[in-house]
Amino acid sequence: MARLKQLRTLLFYFLIPGISAVTPLLVYPALTIRFGENGFASVAIAQSIGYAGSVIAELGWGVLGPQRIARADKAGRASLYGSALATKGTASLIVAPLAAIATALIVTDHQLAAGILAFATVTMALSPSWYLVGANRPLTILWTEGIPRTVMLVGAAVGIALGAPLELYGIATLVAVVVTLCLVSRATGERVIPHRASFGTGRAVLREQLPLTFGRMVSVIYTSLPIAIVGVVNPGAVALYGAVERLMRMALSILSGVPSRLQSWIGVATGAERLRRSRLSILMNVALGLVCSVGFALVAPFVASIVFAGRIPIPFSISALSACVLLTICASRGFGLSLVAEGRSNWIAAANIVAALVGVGAIFSLSSLLGAPGAILGELASEVAGLLVQAIILYFGHRWIRGRDTLDD
Repeated sequence: MARLKQLRTLLFYFLIPGISAVTPLLVYPALTIRFGENGFASVAIAQSIGYAGSVIAELGWGVLGPQRIARADKAGRASLYGSALATKGTASLIVAPLAAIATALIVTDHQLAAGILAFATVTMALSPSWYLVGANRPLTILWTEGIPRTVMLVGAAVGIALGAPLELYGIATLVAVVVTLCLVSRATGERVIPHRASFGTGRAVLREQLPLTFGRMVSVIYTSLPIAIVGVVNPGAVALYGAVERLMRMALSILSGVPSRLQSWIGVATGAERLRRSRLSILMNVALGLVCSVGFALVAPFVASIVFAGRIPIPFSISALSACVLLTICASRGFGLSLVAEGRSNWIAAANIVAALVGVGAIFSLSSLLGAPGAILGELASEVAGLLVQAIILYFGHRWIRGRDTLDD
C-alpha cells in the first residue's frame, strides 16, 4: 500500500506540470493559423523575455523553498510563504514593466500583445507551487493552478480562433495567476496579501539566498533569453528555433515532476540518509533524461506539424540537437538537487556564471552563422559547461570547501 501511495503521488507530480505544458499547445495552433510565423515569433520572444524575468522575480524560492517547507512546522511554513509572496511580489512589480518594454522594442510585429504577454509571464513568478511541493500536496497544485490556467488559456485559444486580438493571450495568463493566488489562500489558509512584517523577514531570508538568486539571474541568459538573443542577431531564425525550443521546454516542464517530488523526499531525510538520497536523485534524473531525449528527438517533428498547423516544420536534425540539450538539463537538475541537499546551493551560482559566459558568446556567434542549429549548439555548450562545474563542486569540492561536506540537519 505504501508503494502504491508513492506511485500515485508521483503520478500527480507528472500530471501537474503536464497540464501546464500542454495548455500552450492549445493556443499555438489558433495563434499560428491566425497570425502566421511572425505572430508566433513575437509570442516566442515575449515568452523568452517573460520567463527570464519570472526567474529573476522568483528570487530563488523555487530552489531552496521546498526543502525548507518540508522541514518547517505550521508557523514556520506561514512565515516562509508570507516572506516569499512579499519579496516576489515586489520584484515582479519592478521586473514585469521592464520585460514588457524590452519585448516591445525587440519584436517587429504585435508589439502591444507581446508586451502584455511578457508582463503576464513575469508574474508567474508568484506561483505558490514551490510551497505546495514542499508540503507534498500535489493535488492542491492541480486544482489551484493547473486547472485554472488550463481553463483561461483554452478560453484564449477559442477567442483567438474566433477572431479575438492576440492581446487576449497575455490577459488570460495574468488572470490565471491572480485566480491561483486566491485559490491557494482558500486551500491553505495563507494570506493573499502578506503582512507588513513579511517584507522585513523576507529581506532577511533573501540575504541568505543572495548567491543563489544572483546565480539564477545569470542563468536566465542561457536558459530563457536565447530566443530573444536570436531575435536580435538573426530574426529569420526565430520561428524555427522558437518552435523547437518551446516544445523542448514543455517536455522539460512535464519531466520536472520527478525533481519536484524528489525535493520533499530528500528534504525530509537527515544525515547519511539525505546524502544517499541526494546522490540517488542524480541517477534518477540522468536515466529519465536518456529515455525522454530519445523520445523527444523522434516525436517532436510530428508534434510540431500539429501544434504549429504545418506552418513551422521541425526536421529531425533539429529535434535531435534539441534532445541533447534536454538530456543535459535533466542531468543538471539532479546535480542541483544534490548541491542544495548537501549545503552547497550557493555554489550553483558558479555553475550558472560559467554556463552564461559560454552560452552568450556561443549563441550570439553560432546563431548568426548557422541560424537555428547554431543557437541550439550554443545552448548545448552552455548547459554542458554548467553541468561540468556542478559535478566538480559536488564530487571534489570537499577538498577545498571547508565545512561544507557535512550535512545540515
